[in-house]
Amino acid sequence: MHRNRPQPTGFTLAEIIVAMAIFTTAVTTLANIFLFSNKTQRKTQAVQETQTDARFAMEVMAQQIRRGVIDYDYYGGTISNNPQDVLALVDANNNQVQFKRELDGSRGVLQISQDGGATWSDLTPDSISISTLSFYLSPTTSPFVSSPATNQQPFVTIALHTTSTDTEGATLRPTFLQTSISTRQYVR
Repeated sequence: MHRNRPQPTGFTLAEIIVAMAIFTTAVTTLANIFLFSNKTQRKTQAVQETQTDARFAMEVMAQQIRRGVIDYDYYGGTISNNPQDVLALVDANNNQVQFKRELDGSRGVLQISQDGGATWSDLTPDSISISTLSFYLSPTTSPFVSSPATNQQPFVTIALHTTSTDTEGATLRPTFLQTSISTRQYVR
């Protein structure tokens, strides 16, 4: 008589090693995908924040340009060369408003002065650096004098290049913004 031997239950060592290898490979792949998507999300967020901060700075300058006029006296009456490093305006209350790029260590900062350059305030946060800020002013002479050389509405073209300083070592492409704004005040 044959006795029925019970079949062994469970897994063999080889089966366990193969299962662990497949599981480890799957977990490693999923972890890498998660880390890559997390890094991409941080880069995307840094780019969005940089663009938002740069657009805010551009809008502040645009509002001042629209509400004021170019201060031709600051530039000596005639703008001899463009671009300019400082934008000088006179607001509706006859106050001088200026914008410029200033270095703060290795980071470029956009600054505003609303008292003719006596005191300056940062307009951009620490998370971005302004690498280039250029102002192209037109016309080159004031159209507000009694016999102007030109009958052109004054306008300013602003070119702004920014980079994010909050990327944890990631290299991001700079953000380039450019806009032209005409003044709303035109006295004849």
